[in-house]
Amino acid sequence: MKATPNKPPLPGGTRFPRGEIDKRLLMYLAAAVTAIVLVVYLLYPEPVTEPVPAPGTARPLETVEPAETEAERGDTARDIIDSLSDTDGEVDYAEALTRAREFQADGRLADAQLLMFFAARGGHAPAAFALATSYDPNHFSETASLMEEPDPFQAYRWYRTARDAGQAEAEERLANLKSWAEDAAEGGNDEAERLLLQWEN
Repeated sequence: MKATPNKPPLPGGTRFPRGEIDKRLLMYLAAAVTAIVLVVYLLYPEPVTEPVPAPGTARPLETVEPAETEAERGDTARDIIDSLSDTDGEVDYAEALTRAREFQADGRLADAQLLMFFAARGGHAPAAFALATSYDPNHFSETASLMEEPDPFQAYRWYRTARDAGQAEAEERLANLKSWAEDAAEGGNDEAERLLLQWEN
């Protein structure tokens, strides 16, 4: 019978069978892996994802607060627009502009803006000129405009409408607007540069 060589004692003089040592080693490894997983989980938490909207529903736009009062919504202007059309389909755009200026003077800017836009879109030259002025960076006034800042593109659009409808002063306003755009573009204004790229005489 072959003699089995004695295994060297473990530190401390304790001897364990090979199978028991392998089991302990596996336990130590499992504990180490578990600890690493916990550390990774705690240091890098799972990102919170936004819920996906249900089919057929749109995500609400994050814009300005909705208008609450009749004046903020321009309800009076809408009623006036409905009343300005006669049975023949003719619209009194001059009256719309007159009422728009009254609302503007009273600080009811939503009503004023709606009436000016309504008349300008109908081809009324003075209304288009007034609307363009409310957007023009050369003539912009926060107290007279619904906008928080000028919009040179809209000013350009409505000055051209006014000019084409016979408003002589619109030609000079367009020239001044182009001068503003050229100066602003030289100063690094991207919006002014884009306006010049699409400018048509």
